[in-house]
Amino acid sequence: MEVITIESKAFAALVEKIDGIAAYVQESRQRETEQQQGQDEKNRRKADKWMQNAEVCEYLEISPRTLQRYRTNRILPFSICGKKIRYRRTDVEQFRERWMRETPDTLIDRMAEQHPLHERKNKLYGKKRGNTGTNE
Repeated sequence: MEVITIESKAFAALVEKIDGIAAYVQESRQRETEQQQGQDEKNRRKADKWMQNAEVCEYLEISPRTLQRYRTNRILPFSICGKKIRYRRTDVEQFRERWMRETPDTLIDRMAEQHPLHERKNKLYGKKRGNTGTNE
């Protein structure tokens, strides 16, 4: 067993620095939890937002007539506020997750767009366009 001796002033300074570090860590944790609570609140507010017809049609990639049919058949829940029809964002997202499927055509198009050669198709491969060598 080793015994280390230091002066009392050095020990007090060391303890003071350790206390400062502990206080900093505790403040950081509190800030982190406050930020997380803020994010949760923001997500909750976002989830409670309402969408209009055009937004729902764009999000679900359907026509307004299809959306009207979903309302008529009570497939997608909605609310009427004055003369406007609104849809809760969470309901629309749940509907999309549960019922919407990607068709093979859109799947193939998406895969082709993500392929690395798709971007090079439109590039010139080092050739310059413009002057063909004739002076006008």
